[in-house]
Amino acid sequence: MELAEHQALIGIDIGGTKTLAIARTHTGEILGKILEPTHEGIDIASHTVDVYNSLKEQVTQFDLDVSSLGIGIAGLVNVSGGLHRAPNLVNADGLQIQQLVESKVEVPVHVDNDVNCAALAEIENGAAMGAQNALLVTLGTGIGGALIVDGGVYRGAFGMAGEPGHMVVDPDGAMCACGMNGCWEAYASATGLRNLAIRRAESGRLEEISKAVRGKFEEIKSEDVTRAAKKGDAQSVAVIDEFARWVAVGLANCAALLDPELIIVGGGLVTEWDLFEQKIRASFDELLVASDQRSLISIKPAENGEAAGAIGACLLGRAQ
Repeated sequence: MELAEHQALIGIDIGGTKTLAIARTHTGEILGKILEPTHEGIDIASHTVDVYNSLKEQVTQFDLDVSSLGIGIAGLVNVSGGLHRAPNLVNADGLQIQQLVESKVEVPVHVDNDVNCAALAEIENGAAMGAQNALLVTLGTGIGGALIVDGGVYRGAFGMAGEPGHMVVDPDGAMCACGMNGCWEAYASATGLRNLAIRRAESGRLEEISKAVRGKFEEIKSEDVTRAAKKGDAQSVAVIDEFARWVAVGLANCAALLDPELIIVGGGLVTEWDLFEQKIRASFDELLVASDQRSLISIKPAENGEAAGAIGACLLGRAQ
């Protein structure tokens, strides 16, 4: 009997607002799951250790040992497992999470960007199965990305490749959470959708939603816009049209650089994929250079849902 049959993998996906952890076998059977709010700053490391220990207890009930801990985290992660920049994690810039966690657990620890982890999940059993060259973009609080090159995740010279959300699409544009102006993330994330809606409300072009929040525009949420658009509110549909074009701007820029066979779109906004899909496709074809003369680039939603990052984090250990 192979050693892997006696072992489990634990993966923890640390996002801007929530942390999802999964324990699974090498063949994919889920043994345990924990979902909790994300902590701040150095507490992220201690919370990660606590979550690991809780899942480890669940794993022992199956008479299995944990062979590794993988951590996916939202931010720029270097090859040494340090967090260089995390716009959507409070006080976490510079956190040496691999070093801190590895000193408190008894197994090898592997750390990568959360969307790189999600890409591993999609490669193993999802939208990227069989793809050699693809792009995964996640539209959530911010925008994450992962590059799939020659069938594997490309991490760049220092481990920090695949951050399309911080491509500058308008140098004089809206402020991004990273502190720069005009990042793609400021327009094409859930935060970007909300900000587009607020600007329209402030100019009197989003009447129904403005009434619903009683003129308190800062209370507008992205889901208010998608909900109203699905009900046929023309002004909300106009916000969706603007948002979809901003999404397409970034995807066309990425496609011009990478020439992928496939673009996978994940993140929270994919729950409304039917609302965005045709609009994004039309603008993408319009914006991509020579789109009518090149092979069709497929655009489709991710398949692993909110668990993708944690599943992929588990796979970080299996890949070593």
